[in-house]
Amino acid sequence: MGKIISVLACAVFLIGGWTSTVFGAADDVLEQKALKVLDLVPSGTGEKPPVISRMALDPSGKMLAVVGDDHVVRVLDVSSGVLLARRKLHADWAKAVAFRPDGKVLATAGDDRQVGLWSPTTLERPQFLEKEPRAIYGLAYSGDGLTLATVGFDDKIRMYECLKGRLLCEQPAPGPDIRAICFSPDGTHLAIAGRSGLIRVVVGAECKQVLNVQASPRRICALAYSPDGKILAAAGQQRIVRLLDATTGKTLFDLPERPGEVMALCFCGPNLLASAGSGNVIHLWDLAARRERCQLVGHTGSVTTLVFHHDAAMLISGGYDTTVRLWSVAEDNVEKVTRR
Repeated sequence: MGKIISVLACAVFLIGGWTSTVFGAADDVLEQKALKVLDLVPSGTGEKPPVISRMALDPSGKMLAVVGDDHVVRVLDVSSGVLLARRKLHADWAKAVAFRPDGKVLATAGDDRQVGLWSPTTLERPQFLEKEPRAIYGLAYSGDGLTLATVGFDDKIRMYECLKGRLLCEQPAPGPDIRAICFSPDGTHLAIAGRSGLIRVVVGAECKQVLNVQASPRRICALAYSPDGKILAAAGQQRIVRLLDATTGKTLFDLPERPGEVMALCFCGPNLLASAGSGNVIHLWDLAARRERCQLVGHTGSVTTLVFHHDAAMLISGGYDTTVRLWSVAEDNVEKVTRR
């Protein structure tokens, strides 16, 4: 009888498309350990590693930028873990980082309300945008690299022209305290969300609104578009991951609740989604099979940020335990099966 119930709970694909329901819970969960842990602080320096807020991978997949509570921006070589550049660039906690699509500029921002644009290889030749009224929590470049969007504790979306640092538009956000921001894969649609649980999608340098949907009754902390741009994943304090039609905002299905607030989402392929947060575990969801494929274990604090290295089929994570961990998400890299 229990098997029949499990099968019924997992049957979420009906004639006519996806239906809004949850996945059934799996009996066994595959557990995987990290391939590598990167050292952010060279040995012998006496320096303490930072609580990690955000990371960004450059378009070539060679450089990883890391920011955190020590106000420092670090750039590491992904393959070797060698620290390429390090500078204390902010006067307060750094909360956001993004590479321009051509990889030639690194943008950072945080609680000091300052957006800085840097050479990623040296962290020199800085350009500062005009200081904003409130702390900045999110940065995102448009697909053509010509504009940079910012969101944060303020109730505004701001779009800047990158070459001259000129403010192009300032439009209302879906409430104050915006934590999640991401562009669609083609770089045209910008999705943002935060405390209100409302997702707003805008287009163009003038931030024209094209979608406004109440996706959660609680704070949304993370958003992620699928590689084809058709699905938008959202999650946060509600502890579930909601998958929506990116065009209409209609809920397609929900992933089941897991312990802890969801703080980070990342697609690792067309049908593989990673979620993580205050539960200290990264969950890998197989969306085609409608099941949790495995859990990535090893973090001892909240996981705040996830990025995917497509060419290496590698997920990179960071968080409150001050570590950066590299994981293989290839199908054959699961080490053992454990009971949840």
